[in-house]
Amino acid sequence: MIKIGRFLAFAAVSLTFASHALALSAEALLARDLRAAKIQFGQEQRLYHYFDIYREEDSSTQALMTSPEGRRKIMLDRISYATSKFWAPASAAKGLFAGEGLYLAIDPSVSESYGKMLIEFKVKPSTFYINLARGVYLQSDTVKAIYAEHHLTADPGFEIPDSMRISEMTLNTILRPENARFRSLLQRALKAENIMMAEYLWRSDLDVICGEESLQTAFVYIGTDPTLPEFSSVEMADVKQAYPSLNLTRSEQIASIEAQKLITLIRVNQDAGSHLEKVQNALSIYKSEQSLHKTLGTLHGCSP
Repeated sequence: MIKIGRFLAFAAVSLTFASHALALSAEALLARDLRAAKIQFGQEQRLYHYFDIYREEDSSTQALMTSPEGRRKIMLDRISYATSKFWAPASAAKGLFAGEGLYLAIDPSVSESYGKMLIEFKVKPSTFYINLARGVYLQSDTVKAIYAEHHLTADPGFEIPDSMRISEMTLNTILRPENARFRSLLQRALKAENIMMAEYLWRSDLDVICGEESLQTAFVYIGTDPTLPEFSSVEMADVKQAYPSLNLTRSEQIASIEAQKLITLIRVNQDAGSHLEKVQNALSIYKSEQSLHKTLGTLHGCSP
């Protein structure tokens, strides 16, 4: 009787767990799959964003540029504008390379053409991201729940198939009004897992300073917390000396100088004929191997 009782108790518990699994919502299942796929940076790293100042010629904007507080307001307004678009209701927008959000390069050279001013982001080691380059594969029960709850239909014209891999294309496709329910579902799951960044295949200039195995990727940032908890520092940098008369703060000066060093090294190494010449160029700029390796260690995907 004792053995039978234990068996029945075990069976009852098993049925309870099975029923619970069956009862999980699409949102819970999607969050589970994202949780399994999310990655932490593991060490502080630098990312870069170029932009043009909105209404730069206005006297009010020029006045803001003269003070650290004003420059920070301009910078935060730019970040907020770009990231809030990810969370806005679905529209007919096409998005860019990986949907809406603030695009961040893994070096300060490759995206120079996107604006006058640079923002340097130092990402905290604890920050989470998902890798869209290899994609986030959803389990079959997640996909079934998404369709069963009508977050998506099976219409192939919506370009989100039954067997789903969340990729760069997904973040663009969810911008369509017909995919509004799935967009909202994905937004909630990302927020639940505190995933505010996504890496996608793009390009970088790191190969000329870090080696051929360096990553060719970029990030899209979607966080909306005005305190920017994903970063240990966020600084405006004037690497193009668009405002040479500005009295930059010490932090802004350091961000500008360090980014400019990297840009200079990338440019000279693009014309270098050998690995030895690249190393000599690097040491002429950074003065010591220790300083060089410390800098390269802050770059995502760098393999010196």
